[in-house]
Amino acid sequence: MKVWTPKSCTVGLAIAVSLAIFLGGCSSSQKAGQADYKELYNQHRYADAYKAALEAQTEGSTVQKEQAALIAGLSAAALGKDDEAERILRPLTKSGDKSISGRAEAQLGLIAYEHDRHAEASELLTDAAGKLSGDEAARASLYAGDALRAQGRISDAKASYERAQTQVQNDSTLKVLISDRLAAVSGQQRSGTGQFTVQLGAFSSFQRAQVQADRYRVRAQAAGMSTPRIVQTTNTQGAKVYAVRVGRFASRSAAETAQKALGSEAKVMTATNE
Repeated sequence: MKVWTPKSCTVGLAIAVSLAIFLGGCSSSQKAGQADYKELYNQHRYADAYKAALEAQTEGSTVQKEQAALIAGLSAAALGKDDEAERILRPLTKSGDKSISGRAEAQLGLIAYEHDRHAEASELLTDAAGKLSGDEAARASLYAGDALRAQGRISDAKASYERAQTQVQNDSTLKVLISDRLAAVSGQQRSGTGQFTVQLGAFSSFQRAQVQADRYRVRAQAAGMSTPRIVQTTNTQGAKVYAVRVGRFASRSAAETAQKALGSEAKVMTATNE
């Protein structure tokens, strides 16, 4: 069962990582419609899963009620109902079941991150990483590192990425993402020193920028370019944005060649504020 991916992914910025959640069986006394909330969530029918999970909270053991609440909260987040998701998930952070409290904290951390509450996000995600295991823990550590990096706490971010590297088990995509993050904070990414660059978008949220960078990582590397980087800058209205850029090129023509390889979202820019 897929859970707690960044909200950006639910609005079309798909990221090729997700978590697996295995919940216990439902009580035989539950109505059939209520017992289906997990399958509905698996099918990405979030509105139906949300409704069924809310109904399921009224029956069964404490753990079963908490499992239903978890799916209700995750479904609310997937539907973009962040306030409702937070209302449902916050009590679950006190659950005696570490898998439930950890997954609740992970989703709450991602919601906080999406709203630029980076300090809160890093605390929640770090705590979640301590409760979860394997790839789930690694992913929590990865996003905790992103939240720390957004605060300018580069050494702490590096430590979080290194922790993620020790936790990851089977997810090969996640392993690559962790390595990319470590390279970025360790100064090992070489983008060149030219005047021009190719920009893949500018976002008000660091997390949305990171999702975009992850989307283009394979395409950029296949074209012989450096891994996409994130640069904090300002837009034409003077607002802070996070720009996703690839490479540094000595000439506009070289940058235009790279632009064609990266697709329609790519724009040639001067490499300002770097």
